[in-house]
Parts: sequence; structure tokens; C-alpha cells
Amino acid sequence: MALATSDIMFTTPLGIYMLWLNATTTEIGPWRSWADTHFDYSRIEQYPGIIWRMDHRMVVTMEFSRWVAPACALLFFAFFGFADEARRHYRSAFWAMAKPFGFEPAPAPIKSALTIPSIG
Repeated sequence: MALATSDIMFTTPLGIYMLWLNATTTEIGPWRSWADTHFDYSRIEQYPGIIWRMDHRMVVTMEFSRWVAPACALLFFAFFGFADEARRHYRSAFWAMAKPFGFEPAPAPIKSALTIPSIG
């Protein structure tokens, strides 16, 4: 539920903002044909940083596209990396690496199955 909520809260406003940025910062040329659209498709245009840093919207677009992947990765890890099952796996991996150096985990306390109530 929290994953779906965060997806709705972050994806929708950011998607709308990015659509607006793309619509306002780049010109849309006329459509001629598929051959024209796919001509020289593998060409990657490169612009010096001094040129794209002069337009604030372009800076926002470039920096957003640079940082959105690491932010999503951290959010994904926050949801799934701290679960009980994941922490058990981290613990077992840690002790598997520490065992050759002579370290052992502390013994778990023994839980009695029978509890005797105290009187008084």
C-alpha cells in the first residue's frame, strides 16, 4: 500500500512537470514521413555545458534526468531492503563472511515453552 501511494504521489506530479518541461523547452517540428523521422536515428547530439546551462529549464531537465534513477533506486531499497526477510539474509551473509576470521554470533536466548505465573 505504501509503495502504491508513493508511486502515485511522486510519479504523477513529476510526470506532468516533465511533460510540461519537454513541451515548453523544445520545438516540435512538422511531421514529414517515417523515413524522415528515422533518418540518422543513431546520431547523438552533444552540446557544451555552457550552452545548456544558460537556460534554467534545460538545467532542470538535465539534472532531473540525471538524478531520478538513483533516487528511485534508493526508494526501492527503502521499501524492500529493510524488510525482515532481507535483514535475515544480510545477517546470515555477514556471519558467513565473519566466520573465517573467528567471529561467531552470540547464542540466541532460549525461550521456555512453559511459563509459570508468579503469585503475589
